[in-house]
Amino acid sequence: MREFIRHSSEFPVAVKVSGEAGSRRGCLRDLSIAGLSFDVSSKINIGSKINFYVPSLSDEPAGRGRVVWCRPLRASYRLGVEFETEQDAYRTRMVEQVCQIENYRREVKELEGRVLEPEEAAVEWIESYAADFDRRFS
Repeated sequence: MREFIRHSSEFPVAVKVSGEAGSRRGCLRDLSIAGLSFDVSSKINIGSKINFYVPSLSDEPAGRGRVVWCRPLRASYRLGVEFETEQDAYRTRMVEQVCQIENYRREVKELEGRVLEPEEAAVEWIESYAADFDRRFS
């Protein structure tokens, strides 16, 4: 039985392996209080320490972790990452929340034709979804 509930996400990320030049583009797949999973184009060894970024939000790392598993897919690899510290878990939770708010902004524009400023979208999203989000990550 799974110890932590996973929450599905699909956000573009960049993954930088400690000691390697450059970064790999990927897609965040699942997020839990203990870690997350990404799809990346090339294998990353188990035990590797990584920094991960959400390029659409910031050039600063969203968090750090250690690869605990890596599984081949058809044209990529899915890797499981354990957060390095509680602070990394908290920071990633905040990034997830910002990504959810940005998705909400796009959905409102697409479905309702309303253009929301980031602050307006945050207020609406918090009123509608924050309680559920907090339950999922507590």
